[in-house]
Parts: sequence; structure tokens; C-alpha cells
Amino acid sequence: MDEAVVIPFGEGELIGDAPHRRVEILSDVESLSATWSRFGPHTVGADLHVHRHHTDFFYVLEGELTVRLGAEDDEVRVPAGTLARVPPLVVHGFRNRSDADVRYLNFHAPGQQFADYLRALRDGRSFSYDQHPPPEDGGRPTSEAAVGATGYVADRPGLRVELLADVEELGISESTSEPGGPSPPQHVHRRHAESFYVLEGELAFTVGDRELRAVAGTWVQVPPGAPHTFAFSGEERVRFLNVHTPSCGYGAFLRGLHEARTDEELAAARAAFDQEIV
Repeated sequence: MDEAVVIPFGEGELIGDAPHRRVEILSDVESLSATWSRFGPHTVGADLHVHRHHTDFFYVLEGELTVRLGAEDDEVRVPAGTLARVPPLVVHGFRNRSDADVRYLNFHAPGQQFADYLRALRDGRSFSYDQHPPPEDGGRPTSEAAVGATGYVADRPGLRVELLADVEELGISESTSEPGGPSPPQHVHRRHAESFYVLEGELAFTVGDRELRAVAGTWVQVPPGAPHTFAFSGEERVRFLNVHTPSCGYGAFLRGLHEARTDEELAAARAAFDQEIV
């Protein structure tokens, strides 16, 4: 991938579409596999399993997803607007126990060829992937899984940023901006990809010499080395997810930006993070 990827709502690579389930691939890069899914009422997702080499994330867009944890199969409800994080070797599965559809984003970081695994399932082929039966020792404690945000919120005039997760593999925040909110300076990441999912409203991106428009439901992915920025160009409130893979200290960067009081402190926060102003 050498330029930005823009996927409008409903136009991801289709894995399957049926009344009870639709799955689309949004991202297939080494650092991140991402999918958009719709499950009908009482649809079973994955039985209990573990990943040995990557972390599994679920962000619920609409409805309620049930995440199953541990050999005891404890069930945790994950409502809309909530992120669930399951580290390697934590036994888990998921399903829709509700009477309504659930729509959610699923992130695997690093990607571990999850997209190729889905393609193989679609095409009736076998494919070796980082998904394994629950280990005999029960795996890592389920307490290492997390449902909900980290608790860190940065409020600035016109812009609110809530940190949802910040682990080595992935940093993710949910931002809300009023029309005309502050835009970041044009910048580049050398060591990680930055992705966006627009939850409501509209974002205008500049990536290199391209101008891109992203309305609600759009996925945008900017590869390492591509200069970019974005603006809140519409007349309505904008809400979006911002995903960094790997994290490169994204949480510390947010805190540094929010707490900086001088240009020198701002520069130090950017220097500690993989962000270079261009």
C-alpha cells in the first residue's frame, strides 16, 4: 500500500452476505486487519478460541455484541459505542444474543493474515491462521481483557478526544468535533499506519496532493510515509475513530498534546511519538 485507501460504506471486500450475516474487509496490511460485520439476531460468531500472536478488538457500531470470555464461557455485553479488547492467549468467542441486528468493527493487530483466513473460508479453502483451541491451562486470566475506554479524555475548545485503548499493537481514540473544530498540521508517520472510521458527520482529508471526502461509514487508511491532515468541513458535528497500528505511544502523545503549554512542549510530544510535521 503506497497511497491512502478510501472505502465508502458498504464497499469493502465482500466475504459473505446473507440475511443473518454480512462481512466486509476494510484493511489488509501487516499491522492491521479490519472488518465490518452485521450479525442478525441470535447469530453465533466464533466459538471459544485463543490467538497466540495478536490482539483482538471489537468496536460496536449498533446494537449489542456478546463477548464470551474464559473456559467458563462468561458472557459480557458490549453495547454500541464501546470497545472490547482481548489480548493474546485470553480465551474468547462472540455472538449476538439480542433480538436485533448488531453491527461492529473487528480489528486484529497485528494482522496475522486474518483477511486471507476469511477469504479462504469464503472460497472453501484451508488456511493456517493464528487461531487455536483453548489451551488446557485455561489461558491468560480473563481480567486481562478490557471492555470500555481507558478513562482518559482530552477536552479542548471544539474537540473532545477519548482514548479507547493503547497497547503496543494498537492505539485507538474516539473524537467528537463541532463544525470548524481544530485540524492537525500536515504530518507524516514513518513507522505506522493511521486509519479512520467516520461514525457521523464528514471529514475532509488531504493526503499528499489528493483531496478526499469521507462521510459517515467511510474507512480511510493512510500508509506510513504519506503526508496527511484532515479538516471538519461540514456544518454538523463530526465523530470518528482514529486508529494507529502499531500504537507508537499514541496514548502518551494524546496526553502530551493536551498538557502542553508551550511550543517546546508540543514539539517534545511529537518527537516522542512517530509524528513529523511537514
